[in-house]
Amino acid sequence: MKTFALRMFLFAAGACSLPAMALAAVPTTRPAEGLREGSHAAYAFTDARVFVSPETVLEKATLVVRDGVLIACGADIEPPADARVWKCSGKTIYPAFIDACAELSAEASRLGPSEKHGAAYWNAHVVPQTSADARYAPDAEANRKLRSQGIAVRLVAPSVGVVKGTSALVLTGDEQGSRSIVRAPIALHLMLTPAQRKVGRYPMSPMGAMALVRQAFYDASWYGDAWRTFASQPQLPRPERNDALAALQPALKGGLPVMIQTGDELYFTRAKQVADEFGLRLIVRGSGSEYRRLDAVKAAGVPVVLPLSFPKPPRVMTPEAAMSVSLEKLMHWDIAPENAARLEAAGVRIAFMSHGLSDTGSFLSGVRKAVAHGLPCAAALRALTTTPAELFGAADRLGKLEAGKQANFFLCDGDVFDVQATILETWVD
Repeated sequence: MKTFALRMFLFAAGACSLPAMALAAVPTTRPAEGLREGSHAAYAFTDARVFVSPETVLEKATLVVRDGVLIACGADIEPPADARVWKCSGKTIYPAFIDACAELSAEASRLGPSEKHGAAYWNAHVVPQTSADARYAPDAEANRKLRSQGIAVRLVAPSVGVVKGTSALVLTGDEQGSRSIVRAPIALHLMLTPAQRKVGRYPMSPMGAMALVRQAFYDASWYGDAWRTFASQPQLPRPERNDALAALQPALKGGLPVMIQTGDELYFTRAKQVADEFGLRLIVRGSGSEYRRLDAVKAAGVPVVLPLSFPKPPRVMTPEAAMSVSLEKLMHWDIAPENAARLEAAGVRIAFMSHGLSDTGSFLSGVRKAVAHGLPCAAALRALTTTPAELFGAADRLGKLEAGKQANFFLCDGDVFDVQATILETWVD
């Protein structure tokens, strides 16, 4: 499937029109209407500078795609005889970016009436049985904007609750749900602060939220033990069924990563404590202020998904206004764009997320700002490609431009981290 960041691209005349059989050979469960199309869509991008990975760059290389899969990439490759050839002299091809965290709307995340009457947890803020893949619906306009930033894949997670549910990797193309879900579940998502502060609705404080998360995991541990005991001794009374506690089992066993949302650098430490207590495979959804406790973050040895929503300049136009701005706020405005560079230099694995941006169209400018404040270009590319692919268990299909990988890439008229460069096209799947 071909998707555009910009409709006008400096290719040969007629390059913008593709044959309608581009997806004809893609496997589908849908019954065919009429005759089945047997054609195979093949494309060759020649004479391009290609970033196979953040560490490997090929000059004047050829990239060959067939039926949405990369089949070859190298400097001495002849395009297949049936391939549509695209001359890419002067262009650079990058692996498409992976947005490491976005959230579904509250409406899409909430349990439906039938689910609420199922075997739910006693507290409505613990809903790990909520799955993003069952609730995700593509948004054409939102996906168009994401493609303009070079993003082909994003992690989407439920947004409601303290223990929110599991995320899915989705494509930013225009296909419907049956084709847009790459993989699920990816991670369990939770936070250590109240989901909503309503009087009389527990939890109403960070202490209560922390206690609720710990209680849920202790209950899940007991639940797993009870069912295992029952399976080995069927003469015992059958334990009560609970969908939420059953959904927590993969995280307890260490197979499913747990992404914990942190509001500041202190919550980072609390997230690590929870992970250590229950043996969780932790990914921290960072706050952007991790630099304040860099030694503790480094010692934790866990990956961090970083926001790109940097603080706006404080209003200090008059002496009176300046007096109301704290030194802490001034320092955070100045240092926050260096957060990624400082974590990278300390050896912390990082990825970037669009969550927190008021406009996803500013995603790339946020990455460029981090690069301008000391983050090496190779490290930035890792944070957008190979690192999230590895964290989310999708490195076999995503993150690099190698044979056998999914054909997600974009074409740029220069170095993508240069503010003067433009992403010309993004190809998805």
